[in-house]
Amino acid sequence: MKMSSKRIFDTECIDLDDFGKGLCRVDGKTVFVDNLLPKEKAEIETIYVNGKLKKTNLIKRLSNSKDRVKPFCKYFHQCGGCSIEHLKYEKQLEYKKNKVKNLLHKFANIDIEVCDTLGLNPPLYFRNKVQVPVANKNGKMIAGYYKEGSHDLIRIENCSIESKMANDIVQKTLEVLNKYHVPAYDTDRFTGVVRHVLVKVSEVYNQALVVLVTATDRINGINNIVNDLKSSDSRIVSICQNINTCKTNVILGQKTRVLYGTGKIKDGLCGCDFLISTRSFFQTNLKMTEVLYNKALELAKISKNDIVLDAYCGTGSIGIIAAKYAKEVVGVEVEKSAVLDAINNAKINRIENISFISMDCTEFIERRVNKKAYDIVIMDPPRAGSTKRFIDVVQKIEPKRIIYISCDPVTLARDLKEFNKYRIDAVQPVDMFPHSFHVETIVALSLKTTKNN
Repeated sequence: MKMSSKRIFDTECIDLDDFGKGLCRVDGKTVFVDNLLPKEKAEIETIYVNGKLKKTNLIKRLSNSKDRVKPFCKYFHQCGGCSIEHLKYEKQLEYKKNKVKNLLHKFANIDIEVCDTLGLNPPLYFRNKVQVPVANKNGKMIAGYYKEGSHDLIRIENCSIESKMANDIVQKTLEVLNKYHVPAYDTDRFTGVVRHVLVKVSEVYNQALVVLVTATDRINGINNIVNDLKSSDSRIVSICQNINTCKTNVILGQKTRVLYGTGKIKDGLCGCDFLISTRSFFQTNLKMTEVLYNKALELAKISKNDIVLDAYCGTGSIGIIAAKYAKEVVGVEVEKSAVLDAINNAKINRIENISFISMDCTEFIERRVNKKAYDIVIMDPPRAGSTKRFIDVVQKIEPKRIIYISCDPVTLARDLKEFNKYRIDAVQPVDMFPHSFHVETIVALSLKTTKNN
C-alpha cells in the first residue's frame, strides 16, 4: 500500500538546472521547481510516496527576479514546450553558455572559455517543421501538444515559436478533416484514423508540404480531402499520407504515399537549395542554421586544397555548402534514403566536387585508414553522440581540424574526452531552440602536432 505525505516550505531558488527548472534546497534535499528563477523566493510543496520524494510543486512566488518576463504565449503554463520563456532572452543565452561550460567541466573535466551564445532576433515564429498530435474533442478533431508528464492534449491554435505559415496550414488542414468527419486516432482504444498532422514549410520559396500521419491505410473521401486542402491555400504544393500502424510513440511509419504534387518542397540555405520530403531531416530553425553553418565553416578554415569528410551527413546540407570552399567533400551517412536526398541536393545545386556514400561512418573510415587522407572532418552526430570506436579511427587518419556539432552537451563532453590527439580551439553555443533548455554547440579541434593554419 502506497503512503503519501505533503510538506510545505518557504525557500529561495539557487540556480537553474540543465532542464530549466529552479534548483532549491529544502530539508537537506535538492528539489527542482517549474517556473522559478534564481534569487526568487517561493512557497513550495513537496510530495513524498513511501518516504521518497516524488514531486515538487510551486504554490506561489513570494518575490520576482529582475530577469523574469511575462510569457508571450498564452499556453505557457499548460504546454510546457517552452520551459524558460519566463526568462529574459539575453539571460536565456547566458544560461545556455553557462550550461555548456558547466557540463564540459562536470562530465569531461574540461575547463575552457566558452563563447557567448549566438541568438535569434526576434526569437519568435522560427520553426519550419510542425508535427502535432491530434485528438477528438466534442465531436471534432483538435491539434496541440501534450501537457508535460501527462496524456492530456492541450489545444493550440497559434504557437508562437512555429512558423506563421505552418500554424495557418495546420488549422486549415483541421478544418478540411473535420468537414469530412475524419476521426483522430484514439491511443487508448486503438480506433480512428489520423494520428498526427505534419507540416513542413519553406519561407524562402513560400511552399508547404502537408503530411497526414494515419493509423490506417485507407481514408474515406481522400480525393475530396486532397482537393479541398490544396484549394485552401496556394502555398500547399505537396500532400502526402504516412501510414503508421504501430502501437508506439514513434510518429512516422515506414510507408509514405504521395497524394498531390511531388511529395517535396524546396528550401534555401546559405545560397543553396534543398529538396525536403516527409522523412528528410532538415534543421527546424533556418535562420539559426545559417548562423550555425557559417560559424562552423569559419572555424573549419577550409582552403581550396582541402579534402573534407562530412560524417553523419544526413541529406548533405553542410557538406554541400562546404564544397564551395574545398577541393573535395565526401559525405557518409548510414541512412540510405538520406543519401539519395543528398545526391539529389548536390545535383540541383550543380555541386560536382562532392560525393555521398551510404555506410556506417566508422566502418567507412576503417576501410580507408591507409588509402585517403582527409584534411578536415565535420561531424554532426545524433543526440546520442558519437562512439569511442569512431573517435579512435578518426584520430588515426589525423585530419588537421575537426568540427564537432552537437545537440547535447552531455554526450559532447563524453566524446571530447576521447580526442587525446587534439586541442580545443573554440566552443561556440548556438541557440537553435529559443525558450527551451536545448542548446547546439560547435567545437573546433586541431591536431596537437600541427600548427594552426
